[in-house]
Amino acid sequence: MFRRMIFVLVMIAMSGVSAAQAGEGVAILKILLKKGVITEQEYKAIKEELKAETQKAQMKEEIKKEVMEEVAKKKDEGLPTWTKRIKLSGLLEGEYRWKKYRDISNKNSDSTSDLYLRRLELGLEAELTDWIKANTALNSEWIGDSVNNGDQKITVDEATITLQKEKFPLYLVMGKRPQPFGVFENHLITDPMTQDAYETKKVGLTAGYTGPLGLDVSATVYKGEEQMDHLVASGLFEVTRNSATGNDVGSYVLSASISPVEDHLKFFVSYLSEPGRGSRNDTASLGISAGIPGLKNLRLDSEYMKALKRERYSGFNEAFKEGVFSITGSYVFNTRERHEKIGGAELKEQKAHVTEEPIELALRFERFDDDELAEKTSSWSAKNRYSLGARYSFYRDEKKDVTAYVGTEFRYTDYRLHSSLTNTRADNNKEMFLKLGLSF
Repeated sequence: MFRRMIFVLVMIAMSGVSAAQAGEGVAILKILLKKGVITEQEYKAIKEELKAETQKAQMKEEIKKEVMEEVAKKKDEGLPTWTKRIKLSGLLEGEYRWKKYRDISNKNSDSTSDLYLRRLELGLEAELTDWIKANTALNSEWIGDSVNNGDQKITVDEATITLQKEKFPLYLVMGKRPQPFGVFENHLITDPMTQDAYETKKVGLTAGYTGPLGLDVSATVYKGEEQMDHLVASGLFEVTRNSATGNDVGSYVLSASISPVEDHLKFFVSYLSEPGRGSRNDTASLGISAGIPGLKNLRLDSEYMKALKRERYSGFNEAFKEGVFSITGSYVFNTRERHEKIGGAELKEQKAHVTEEPIELALRFERFDDDELAEKTSSWSAKNRYSLGARYSFYRDEKKDVTAYVGTEFRYTDYRLHSSLTNTRADNNKEMFLKLGLSF
């Protein structure tokens, strides 16, 4: 009677088992046979039953798998094919900032610190066909920061339609984006001075040509005086523009880049012209990105931008042709292959830095040439800026495309002051930045 109970319990325990469990069951049966709990005949009977149950379980799993695949297939068939080519991405960055002088116009002001969300960006890329792409980025900046008047509003930062077939040299881009004047490659927390002064984010139309050696030549048209408005609001000097003029699509950018040595040397040049108040405002840009022979993780990125023609600011009888120079040396540890083009103004370029350069040190020097504006107008302007920083991606899941990172930067800026301001205005400022970010 006892042996019969053991036989029944073993049969129940072994029903509906997997192949791995079946192997364990056979091992148990051998032990029971050896101990004399079951007979040889019972051992064979249970073993055959176990084999049959295993086959049934395998058939059930195969049928289940086929059904799930068919359901997924039917589900996909019900969706337009372009939905399979959509990619969502984003950046969320929080910052802490300390400044030596809360108010730079008062050299006796005390220090100040702030805690805020530097940016929230959500991007959507869609390859609608093999020659039509759409790109959108929603953005909110300086959330909780009264210094930069962050208001938590979500705005359309980028929205473009790109027409170009793979390996076909001609392309067309229509929409809002940082127009192709300047590269703004950025290895630090804060934007380079060139971007502070000359970034031109506007709706435009670009026609371009790509060729060998990474050649990219383009012409862009847009409406308005976006670059000049950006320059005057940059905080690098202080002037007032005369009343607005012009109401046509009269601004344009000519741009070209080439890489004679792939991944090691790249040149950029661009020219921008906007209608001004009495005179057009023309600006030129020249840049280079270079790897150091024998030190593949060390790079130098430099840009120089110079005003060629300027309107006269309100109250002045002469034009001031300012210029900005920026050079950055960066060293990357455990570098990954860079898939995105060089640059730092677009969302995908910002993400490329934090996901493909996991540990990075950078030193940047910048100089703003005001063409004697501070001296001749009894005012002030930024002069030299030194920045030192590091970034570390402490978590990376390549399958989910999620990266978490921290960064820090120390920045020192000195200013030109007219003699009438030396007793009241600070001639330098020191700043410290800490960042916690998430790329997804």
